[in-house]
Amino acid sequence: MEKTLPLPINNCKYEDADFVIFGVPNDKGSRYRKGSKDAPNSIRRYVNKNEIGEVILGKNISLFGTGTKKFSAKTTDVGNVKIGEEEAMAKKIHADKKIPVVIGGDHSVTYRIIKGMNIKGNWGVLYFDAHPDLISSRGSYFGSVMNDISKLRGFSPKESIIIGMRTPEEEELDNIKKLGIHVITPVDIERLGVREILKKIKETLGKRIYLSIDMDVIDPVFAPGVTEPEPAGILPNQLLIIAKEIAKEGVLGFDLMEICPKYDIQNTTQYLAYRIILEIISSMQDR
Repeated sequence: MEKTLPLPINNCKYEDADFVIFGVPNDKGSRYRKGSKDAPNSIRRYVNKNEIGEVILGKNISLFGTGTKKFSAKTTDVGNVKIGEEEAMAKKIHADKKIPVVIGGDHSVTYRIIKGMNIKGNWGVLYFDAHPDLISSRGSYFGSVMNDISKLRGFSPKESIIIGMRTPEEEELDNIKKLGIHVITPVDIERLGVREILKKIKETLGKRIYLSIDMDVIDPVFAPGVTEPEPAGILPNQLLIIAKEIAKEGVLGFDLMEICPKYDIQNTTQYLAYRIILEIISSMQDR
């Protein structure tokens, strides 16, 4: 493990933790903007320097407007793993009946995390991304993640959803139809509203869910520091409402990918990413 300054929500040892955070500083799967490998440590430096999290831990706060509540989840930040070690780390965390929380890194990391977890039975993915990542003519990079995942044992495409898609390629649209994966676009959310969208999501997802968030799913006005910013994305509040509601019912693990610090503006994307981590964990802490 690479030793780094842990996130402020690091409050216990691995043995006692329910949530295990680790970074994967790898952007070898990216083709365009490079720099997502810097995200795990950059986020840690920022939130510690600005005492974000220490304030939250020291006081009762209103978590996303849901009432006064103190962050109390047993959480440990074990630092970063070297490239190639993420599968083994995910396997250990899942085998120890803990929930992995992964900070990337490019989105190709997600495939190796889920592969390492070796989830038993049928399972699905709730996949927030501007891109469906269903390229099948090439594998093992950030544009083929969902296609690579679809080949893993137990994956159930009919219990999986891609949220926020707005720039698919033709072969990806073909693969969506072939696999039967559900898609919810930003326009769908605007037209139907979050309440109706949540109803559809809950009707689709099964009991075993892995949650993956590519930060480019959010409109670049609110998240400029990503690998491939795409206009007309979803709003941070829409993502948080959906992710928190699903997390309340339990997820097997979750990740945040494609944060690119050198393209960020005043650390906006990194702060938002940290807040998303806090909100999702807080939604599961009383389970």
